[in-house]
Amino acid sequence: MDRYARLVVRSMRPSDQGFVADLGRSAFAEYSREPVAGVLAMARRGRTLVASEDGKLVGFAIVEMTGHEKAHLAAISVSEGARGRGVARALLEAAEGVARQAGAPSLGLVTADSNLAALELFLRCGFERVGRATRYYPRGQNAVRMEKNL
Repeated sequence: MDRYARLVVRSMRPSDQGFVADLGRSAFAEYSREPVAGVLAMARRGRTLVASEDGKLVGFAIVEMTGHEKAHLAAISVSEGARGRGVARALLEAAEGVARQAGAPSLGLVTADSNLAALELFLRCGFERVGRATRYYPRGQNAVRMEKNL
């Protein structure tokens, strides 16, 4: 439990927008022609959570409600220097809580099939592969559709 003592996950504040934009740029440039605009649009549509360690922002997750009781993890990213310390798992657990609170029976997501670290995390956290999407991203990468019953 000590390793989480310094980790706080909370709702994004307006002052966090620059961090989300910067991390979105570095995390999603490979997949999007306009990663900052895309991440900020998702943040406006959904509920954005940020993670901080010792007061320093280290990650974010965005949950969108995509229809009647359907939840979608639109984005999740952790700063490179904070990876491997449970930040993504904590953000994912918080995102699942947002979806449950909204009454969603499941949480869906899409991730690049080449993003092995993300696939491993999602599988370890109980997500199952439910489909594939060919050339899903604007830059042409294929994706895996995943879902977790809540």
